[in-house]
Amino acid sequence: MEYTHSEGPWAETAVKLVIRKSDLDADLVSRSIPLDPTTVQLPGIDPLNPGSIRDGLWIVQVHGRMPGGVSDQLGTLLSKVEPHAHVLSQLASQGYEIHIDISGFVGRGATFTLPADVVRRSAALGLPVTISTSVSDR
Repeated sequence: MEYTHSEGPWAETAVKLVIRKSDLDADLVSRSIPLDPTTVQLPGIDPLNPGSIRDGLWIVQVHGRMPGGVSDQLGTLLSKVEPHAHVLSQLASQGYEIHIDISGFVGRGATFTLPADVVRRSAALGLPVTISTSVSDR
């Protein structure tokens, strides 16, 4: 099963493993998954919105341009996280919200395709996949 998404030319794409929890223990996640996170946001008061509490985040992102675009980025991320599938399941059982996010800036008329093997590998992890787009008002 191949997945094709028509939205527009994709630019500045990124694929991320996102681990979120209101009381996220970043040290525990880092010890459990021996990958260098690209972003760690500790839970607590949101400095951009005082009086608001934000969840903690632990993110591994693949952002670099690759010949196969989003498909290659997702494949690269999967290669990093697949060996830790059991740990991801354990973290999920402890209340951590875990998903894969595909994002980018879009215009009109183009597509991205995820080959069947990448879709299968992603599904085997049992994690939700979100697709988020940003558009220019220009």
